[in-house]
Parts: sequence; structure tokens; C-alpha cells
Amino acid sequence: MTDHGRDTEATGPDTEATGPDTEATGPDTEADRLTASQRQRGLAVVMASAVTVGLTLGMTIPLIALNMTAAGAGAALVGINAAMPALAVLATAPWAPRLIARFGTVQTLVLGCVVSAAAVALFPVLDSVLAWFGLRFAMGFGLALQWVVSETWLSRIVLNANRGRAVSLYATLWAAGIAVGPMVLHVTGITGAWPFVVATGLLLLAAVPPLVGRRCVPAGGMRADGGGWSWALFRVAPGTILAGFAGGFAEIALFTLLPLYGEGAGLGQAAAVLMVSMFAAGGLGWQLPLGWFADRVGSRRVLVIISVLCLVFVAGFDLVAESWLIWPLLFLWGGATSGYYTLGLTEVGHKFPLADLAHANVLFIMAYTVGTISGPSIVGAALDLWPRHGLPMTLAVLYCLYLGATAGWERRS
Repeated sequence: MTDHGRDTEATGPDTEATGPDTEATGPDTEADRLTASQRQRGLAVVMASAVTVGLTLGMTIPLIALNMTAAGAGAALVGINAAMPALAVLATAPWAPRLIARFGTVQTLVLGCVVSAAAVALFPVLDSVLAWFGLRFAMGFGLALQWVVSETWLSRIVLNANRGRAVSLYATLWAAGIAVGPMVLHVTGITGAWPFVVATGLLLLAAVPPLVGRRCVPAGGMRADGGGWSWALFRVAPGTILAGFAGGFAEIALFTLLPLYGEGAGLGQAAAVLMVSMFAAGGLGWQLPLGWFADRVGSRRVLVIISVLCLVFVAGFDLVAESWLIWPLLFLWGGATSGYYTLGLTEVGHKFPLADLAHANVLFIMAYTVGTISGPSIVGAALDLWPRHGLPMTLAVLYCLYLGATAGWERRS
């Protein structure tokens, strides 16, 4: 379709912005232009695409790492390669709003899926560890487009009254896809071209729902030139953007380093690995309740609540590390940590006017990505300096800083 079709964003006024600091400034005006049936179909499109891409990510992360190791690459090289998608997100995401405004929501999302699929398809063809760095970056480029477009589409079509539940369902399906992805490798294996063919097919399949549901994209609202994202957006809602950073920092640091902490605490290797599973189970299980709660009392308030809870959990972590209480604590801690992204994304939809929504999503995603890169490095260094207490102490500082920033945000609101 052309830029004047149903799936473009540059034809309508920004009528829904009533001020940056109220709880309900999100795009209800635009969502109301769609029928209930169109909103439901649009949500189904975003959810189906998200779970398919999540499934592919769950497959390709271990698949590429294991193939690189089999080819003789060391752990350091594998780790650097794994950072390529994050670097691609930082390089690509700022351009996504311009692409959305120029080509349309559906076309940009399909482009992201096709680019990612092409990159994955070339992995077994270009049998070179060096070439795989470029392919991993290209894959990250496509996934960055998919990430920004999906979340912008989601934010535009949901009503404020059920925004938290819609975002939490999206996050749950994404996480479920990533969790199931490694299981697919048990069927496809990790050698040869077959697992890459399956992953390529899944990414191409993720482009189908947007094409089918292209008439469920609301028209109007985004600047025709793509506008511009800037730190001015950060000043509108700093607590919202910092929630992305805090979530990425804590989540990836804990996923990466909990086993090392567990072994250092004398739990044994099996129990140390189980710590990650319990943390992940909490993250998956608490998404929907947090979304429901946010719709009742406000996502900003729930962000403060989970930050206080995380501070309580981390303060008691060392005390219960060698008792059975560590397991319910990890489950609750995983749920609270996952809430940073879900509630932050919910706040993005509440806080920013339609014309700036894609740019705000970009800033939120970039903050999360910076957190995922810096978290393991900083917490890992703290563990080296202070093996028993480095992890909880560093995260305690993170939660205190976030609560301090949130308190300042509240005073300005």
C-alpha cells in the first residue's frame, strides 16, 4: 500500500495529548477511531508476530553460540558476537520512526522480519565466524525494526483502561516464545542447515499477521518526516525511560550471574542453575497480575512499589541464600524485575502524545538495551571484588538510584 493507505500514520492531527504529566495522556483518541473488532484483530497481529519472533530468538541465541564453539571460537569471541544485536538496536532504533512515517507501520515491520530472515538464512551459507558477526548485526537490525514497530503499534491501539493488561500479555507471550525456542532445537538439532532453515521460516511467518491485519493500523497522528527523538523526551517522563534501563540492567545481570553467586554461596552447581529458572518463572508468572494491578492503581505507582520490593528482596538475599526461603524470594524477585519493562512500556503509552510515541518507544528500548549491556559488566566486576556481596550490593544501589529519580519525578509532576 502507499503512504496514503490505511496503514500509514501521517494523515491525522495529534488530538490526544493533554499534557505530559497526567496518567491518561495516551492515544485513546486514535484507538477510539477503530472498532472493537479492529482493535482485537490488531492486538492479535502484534501478539502473533511477537511470540513468533520471541520463539526465533530463543532458538538462535543458543544455536549460534553452540555452532561458534564447535567451530573453535572461544568464550570471549562468542560473548562479543552475542553483543552484536544490542549494538544493532542502538544503531538502528533511532531511524525506525522515520521509516515508519515514510513507509508505514506494516511495511516497516515486514522489512524487519525479511532482513532478519535473510541474515539467519545466510549463517550456514557463509561458514565463517568473522562473517557471522556481520550477519548477527544484520539480524539485530531487522529485529530492532520489529521491536520498535510492534510496541508502537501496540501502544497506539490499546485503550488506557486496559493498557497494562495488554502490554503484560504482549510481554508474557514474548517471554514464552523465548523460553520455548531452545526446546525447538531438541527437534531440529544444532548442526547443519536445518535449524537455520526453521528459524528463517519462523521469521518470515512473523511477517504474515501484519500483512493480514494491515487494515487494523489506525490512520493519522505521526509526523510525516518521522519527527525527531531527543533527550527532551527523557525530560517529559524520566522515570518511565529509566524503568527500561533498570529493568535491562537487573534482569540480564541476574540471568547471567546468579549461577556464579550461587556457587560462591556454596549452593552447588545444580542449585545455582536452578536459581535462574526460579527467577525466570517469576518473571513469566507475574506479568499479567502486574498489568492488571497497573490498570487499577496506575503504572507509575506500581513501578515505585516493585522498586521498594526489589530493594527488600536484595537486602534479604544474603540472609536466606542458604535456606529454602531463597526459592520463593527468587520467584517474587523475578516477577518484580520483569515489571520494570512491562510497566515502563505501559507508561510510555500513557505519557507521550501520538506524534512522539514511536520516538519515546525508541528511547525506552535504547535505555533497556544500554542496561542489558552495562548490567552484567558492572555486577560482574563487583562480584570479582566482593564475591559474596557484590551482586546484591550493586543492585541495591541501582534500586535506590531509581527510587531517588522517581521521587524527583513525582515532585515535578
